Amino acid sequence: MGDRCYMSVTCCRQDMERFEALGFHLEFETSPESLVVEMVDEEANYGHSGHMPANIPYTASNGAGSNYGDGKMACDGREFIEIAANNDGFVVDWDYKKSQPTKQSLQNIRQFIRIEQRAGKIIKALRQKEPHKHVFSPHTNLCNYCGIHADDDAVQDSRCPI
Repeated sequence: MGDRCYMSVTCCRQDMERFEALGFHLEFETSPESLVVEMVDEEANYGHSGHMPANIPYTASNGAGSNYGDGKMACDGREFIEIAANNDGFVVDWDYKKSQPTKQSLQNIRQFIRIEQRAGKIIKALRQKEPHKHVFSPHTNLCNYCGIHADDDAVQDSRCPI
C-alpha cells in the first residue's frame, strides 16, 4: 500500500472503463445520454502517477499525498502532461542565482496550458452535443429552445431535441 490521495477526472463516457480499471468511480449519477462524466478516486495510489492513459482526452487533478504536492494532468488524445499545480496556480521552479523562474519550468507550464486547452475544447464540444432539458418560460410555459408547451403530454421524461 502506497501513498494515497483524492483524485478527480473529467473524461468521455466511452472512456470510463479505462479509469474504472484504475479505481475511479462516478462522482455523482449522470444521465445515460451524457457524453462527459466526472469521476473520482478517493484513494489514488501516488495520484496514479505513471498509470494514467496518454491516448484519450481528459483533464484530472490530484490532492497532495505525504510524499508529493497537488498536481494536474491533461491529455488531448495525442499528448499527455502532468504538472505540480493546485487551484491557486502552478508550482514554479526558481533559479535563486538568477532570481527568476527556470526556463524549463515555464516551458512545462505553457505546454500544460496548451494541452489542457485542447482537451477542454474536446470535452466542451461533447457537452454541447448532449441533449439538454427543456427550459420553460414562466410567462408563456413554452420551452425556450424548442417551443413545446409545459402541459404537453410529450414533455414528460423527454429531452429537448434542440
